[in-house]
Amino acid sequence: MFRYLRYPTKKQGLIWLKRRQKERPSDIARDLKVSRPFVTMAQKTAEDRILKLLQHTASVNRVKLERLSTRYGIAKGYCAAYDADTYIFYSPKIGLQLWYEHERDCGICGTEDQCTKTLRTLAEEWEIPLPDDRPPTELGVYLVDIIGRRLKWN
Repeated sequence: MFRYLRYPTKKQGLIWLKRRQKERPSDIARDLKVSRPFVTMAQKTAEDRILKLLQHTASVNRVKLERLSTRYGIAKGYCAAYDADTYIFYSPKIGLQLWYEHERDCGICGTEDQCTKTLRTLAEEWEIPLPDDRPPTELGVYLVDIIGRRLKWN
């Protein structure tokens, strides 16, 4: 149905993540025993695929995008249906994730553990320590605030 949508391969995702963490292409090539041009092409292909994935996810969830970074695998937009700022994350470990900024009692939702695990995985990839004593709604705000500052989106 959506043939143009493809996730990066494992190797492309690994190269993309290493570049996001500011590793030099020559170091990545040496570690993976591939050529430097291969690293460059793999990163470009991964970013092209991530762009399409982020745009498609925004479209099907009726999120109007305001900012997007394929290098970091994140998009920010607004969802009128939920009246909420919305973040779309790409992660090699967990795929695509939507995060709607919201204020709710996490105890009544039933997905608190899943949300916490997702946020902690994203924080680990971004190398951001998260406090242990906050519910997912607060952890989400904390995480996207730090990421926004790193990307100079705030």
